Amino acid sequence: MKVSSPARVKKVRLSVTGTSWLMAAGLFATALVSTPRAAAAGRDSPQPRLVTITIPSHGLIPPRWLSYPGPPRAAVLLPAGYDPHRRYPLVLNLGGLGGNYARAAFGPGLHIDAIVATPEPGSGWYADWWNDGRRGDPAWESYYLDVVVPALLARYPIRPERRYHAVVGISMGGLGATYLGGRMPGFFGTVASLSGFLDPQYGGAITAEGMGLTSFATEHGDNHTYPVLGPPEGFYAAGHNPTKLVANLSHTRVFASTGTGVPSDGGLASPGNLPGSALEAPIIRPMNDAFHRAALAHHVAMTYQVHRGGHDAVDFTQEMNAMFAWGLFRPVPTHPRSWTNSTVSDHGQLWDIRYRFRTAPTAVVRFDRRGDVLRVSRAGSPVVITTSSGCVLRSKTPATIDVGSHDC
Repeated sequence: MKVSSPARVKKVRLSVTGTSWLMAAGLFATALVSTPRAAAAGRDSPQPRLVTITIPSHGLIPPRWLSYPGPPRAAVLLPAGYDPHRRYPLVLNLGGLGGNYARAAFGPGLHIDAIVATPEPGSGWYADWWNDGRRGDPAWESYYLDVVVPALLARYPIRPERRYHAVVGISMGGLGATYLGGRMPGFFGTVASLSGFLDPQYGGAITAEGMGLTSFATEHGDNHTYPVLGPPEGFYAAGHNPTKLVANLSHTRVFASTGTGVPSDGGLASPGNLPGSALEAPIIRPMNDAFHRAALAHHVAMTYQVHRGGHDAVDFTQEMNAMFAWGLFRPVPTHPRSWTNSTVSDHGQLWDIRYRFRTAPTAVVRFDRRGDVLRVSRAGSPVVITTSSGCVLRSKTPATIDVGSHDC
């Protein structure tokens, strides 16, 4: 099979359209959707092609959480001259609050030598909802990791190397990128957050309640208190907080950008963007500053950019251009022998091992690998580890497990 050269981004200025508005009594802003402007290219030259596909949720996302009939959809941007016999990098683009897959998608004006997939965001905060411990309904987190990513790999010719898998997002999508990137560290080599909502525990009960309100939980028949991540200081909220989980990205390239809240020149020229600029200062920038401090403390390879502007279309354009200039497909570690990862999920893939707990964890569980030794903290449940050689190892927690060579 022919293998492509490293992905290239042509010099192209992007613009975004959308609406930002106040929610939850003005306590935080929604994410915006993005539609790139057409690149300057000859009319007779091959152009990128935007297609819509369905990715059934297999019961993880009940129909009432979608704004359209049928299974969840995804927008997929195929690069100019797309050849199904050639392998391409993958960009998983996660949409923001209040949008859907179509509004969040990059349009055919983006010339990038990669497949860019935008699954349905559903205002779901990229989590399996807590719902008083029931964990699911909707189960967005499981949908993306267990269904969407495998479906894209099965349908499209994606390069296998970790460096060619990036997950990016704006606002709520930035939360999704930094969180889900840490859930699949051996798959995603690059994570990028643009004005991301990177600390869902910031603001405590107000933020926790606002997450449910902006997802219209009550309107969909979900009347639980703090339905998305549970009590704001609880273990489940901490286990979905990218700022507290930043060590999960220790071997990942990370890009994050935020506005200062001082209107940019473009914002001043577009008065409708000024409310978004004002919201960036008290909410988004403090979250990003905290995320950056945590990344530095854990020696995460992070590029952090702070600019004039805010949570609005004109400034998202600036952030997207900066992200593409930074580069999504640079070299990254492939098989680290030492790593840590913390989670509240009952199953997942961490580098070359898979884990599954008999019952859902009752605390944030830390996996710590040093060579062939894997330590698992107390989870309130036994754990099953499957190694790269196919060995299945069972243990109570806390545990110290030899995951080296075994006679299976």
